Amino acid sequence: MQDSSAHGARSTGPPGNPLMTVRLDLTVPVILFAVALACWTILTTERLADSPNDASRWNTVYSLMEHGTYAFVRDPEPPWASPPSPDGPAGDAGVLWTIDMIRIDGRYYSSKPPLLPTCLAGIGLAASKLTGWSFHENPRAIQRVILITAQVLPFAVFLFVLRGRVFRMTSSVFVRNFTMACAALCTYLTPWVVTLNNHVPAACTGFLAVEAAMRIWYDRRRSWHLFALAGFLASFTAAIELPAGLLAVALFAGLLIRDPNRTLMAGLTAAAVPACAALYTNYLVTGSFSPAYARFGVPGGPYDYPGSYWNHPQGIDALAEPRPVYLAHMLVGHDGFFSLTPIFLIGAVGLAGHLRGRPGACPALAGLTAGLFAAVVGVYTFTTNNYGGGCNGFRWLFWMIPLWLVFLPAGLERIGRSRGGQIIVHMMLAVSLYSVYFAMRDANPWTHSWLRLVFRQWGWIDY
Repeated sequence: MQDSSAHGARSTGPPGNPLMTVRLDLTVPVILFAVALACWTILTTERLADSPNDASRWNTVYSLMEHGTYAFVRDPEPPWASPPSPDGPAGDAGVLWTIDMIRIDGRYYSSKPPLLPTCLAGIGLAASKLTGWSFHENPRAIQRVILITAQVLPFAVFLFVLRGRVFRMTSSVFVRNFTMACAALCTYLTPWVVTLNNHVPAACTGFLAVEAAMRIWYDRRRSWHLFALAGFLASFTAAIELPAGLLAVALFAGLLIRDPNRTLMAGLTAAAVPACAALYTNYLVTGSFSPAYARFGVPGGPYDYPGSYWNHPQGIDALAEPRPVYLAHMLVGHDGFFSLTPIFLIGAVGLAGHLRGRPGACPALAGLTAGLFAAVVGVYTFTTNNYGGGCNGFRWLFWMIPLWLVFLPAGLERIGRSRGGQIIVHMMLAVSLYSVYFAMRDANPWTHSWLRLVFRQWGWIDY
């Protein structure tokens, strides 16, 4: 394996090519702008909960902070502005109305894995102790503190760590600027950072786990803390984004090859902490170590109760498209990973170059990214049908966005050699930037993407 320090020695392109002529490093300003934009949006938006998905998690956080229970509790005077009150049990079960709800022993809970809301409640309680605020009396303030702490700060850390990785992989200032502009402003992590979800934190912690593993694998470092960091973060990512368990297993296997002793003693020990916490909190809610998702559709299970939305799903949740059609829309259609954010096509070119063993390549990471992506896409193709609901982008793939960004420099250096290639990459950037802008309008990515609306207007879909 080639040491990754060699990655900073490459720069390609003929004279006059932006790859060679740009000298001004704009990577830090663009990161700071993205972070400031996220904070400004959170601080100035009056209502931050706009979907049943994040409402489900907010209900858990509220109940934990105010009542010390995972079960949904409605106070006599709800703190939320005009919560919907539909007919059926959901209208009386939670502070905010949600369809992402299960019933166990007559009590209603969020269907989401409880570890992340537990951590969020801890942040809220710390803020409450420091400021004297309560979630009931100051809900907007508590929400904003939680979002900035649990989503914006990890996003900022991820961007700066990615910047360091990009600087190791290319010496072209243009490529560095372009890659970090894409990372900060042209992926769906940016609009989703302003609403409560598990995908943004998982993307950040998953990438940091990979970065720690890369320092071990490629830089041949053997610091105990790197093994512990990789293990802890990979396990935590899997706990809040279940398909990321594949990433945790792959990293464990790779580090076991490099150094069995440190992997088992530091990595595995650290990984056990979030794993045990996830199992314990899940047991507190469901009485079982398996997630509630495992019993979806089971007669008499936690999703099966009178008035449950999932007994009679509607609209996009009731789709029955042929699997090839669903897969096509997931990748290049109205919710396409590559059609809505075509910058990842540049990443695909770079990934292919790494797989072929280009100078300074990371073939193991390229293989891991390609394998993970194919496996996760395959799983969702045959186990889901609703594209993640009414939202911008196929959100179940968001946690892998950082891995694709790592390969942008190699793709840019290859495509950007010609004037035509430069035009193409800037067009891809423009489309990706527009998708992000469209999702960030009104601080609400829980709406249909612009491409889904176009497909509907053209009569290609009716959902």
